[in-house]
Amino acid sequence: MPESTDSKDQVPHWVTRAQGVADHLADDLVEELRNGGKQTRDDLQHGLAHGARELTRPSPALAAFLHDLEHPPAHLDPDVLDRGSQAWFIHPGWVHAIALSAGSLVKVYRCPSIAAALAATGSLVNTAGTRLDATGLWVNSALLPGALHPGKPGYIATAHVRLVHARARLAALANGYDPAVHGSPINQADLLRTWLAFTHTSFRAEAMIGYTWTESELAVLYRYWQHIAHLMGIEPHLVAHLTGPAAAAEADRQLAGRSQSPAAPEADVLTHQTIEAVAETLEAQVKLSAAVGRPLLRALVTRFHAGSPDRSLPARPLQSALAALRPVVRLGYRWQSRPARRAALITENLALTRAYIHSLDAHRPNR
Repeated sequence: MPESTDSKDQVPHWVTRAQGVADHLADDLVEELRNGGKQTRDDLQHGLAHGARELTRPSPALAAFLHDLEHPPAHLDPDVLDRGSQAWFIHPGWVHAIALSAGSLVKVYRCPSIAAALAATGSLVNTAGTRLDATGLWVNSALLPGALHPGKPGYIATAHVRLVHARARLAALANGYDPAVHGSPINQADLLRTWLAFTHTSFRAEAMIGYTWTESELAVLYRYWQHIAHLMGIEPHLVAHLTGPAAAAEADRQLAGRSQSPAAPEADVLTHQTIEAVAETLEAQVKLSAAVGRPLLRALVTRFHAGSPDRSLPARPLQSALAALRPVVRLGYRWQSRPARRAALITENLALTRAYIHSLDAHRPNR
């Protein structure tokens, strides 16, 4: 378990160490993929879908990468893989979309080291819509019941996210990212921040809208996300103790650290482009006018993130309106998710999620 620090102004030792460590298994494989040609790429796809044992002669880095994926650490609970994500589907897709964008992604962008790495890759700053779709496809694929078993779509998608991070590390180092300032690009601390953004920050954002889970449901969701952490390449000791909101909040606090530098200027750009992309998505999916969606999303960013980096966020009246609406939304949600309707609600939202994944997958270019 990561240790605390006696000084509020000092970054904990475990954070400092994590900032200097990346993911050498994924990095080595990306190097092999660059040099190995079509055979290595085909072996990767076949190995992810069918297991390392089905490969006749995998390259060294590919064999090591697949071995790591296929041998989870002892603290993971295999019993949650089939049903542990069901509570996620009690909430409607639009709530997840807002929490994952105005909550999770904005939280990720506010980290100076992550913003600097994303900016150094160039294209990520200008493709917010594509990045939002890719994030939605990954998260929803990973949370389908049973999807994290080896060879299943969520397992494969998360392994590819791990390799995307490795490629981004390589691109950042080639385009001016300074490890002396921020540590290794997309390092273990950054990966943990990302994991916490998609768990702690996202879960908290949904509660602030008025959609909550019980304590036991949250505990199971955290146990499920522990499997995702492993597939993302996060070192086990960084996440094994993060089994609920209190521990996650403390890790998030320690990662923020007072000595961490302010949010990078790129965070404003990334946040603005995310809001634009989500406003367009909400207009298409739930017929919410983008003219209404933009200020609403900015207000939610302010609500989710104290001291948000976006200087163009709305004033207090809209914030007050959101706060007043929360009890009404929560009352409606509690009626919708009453025990008699719970199973049917999960079934309905699962069907909608599968349709959403299919629509994104149909328009996705080949990897």
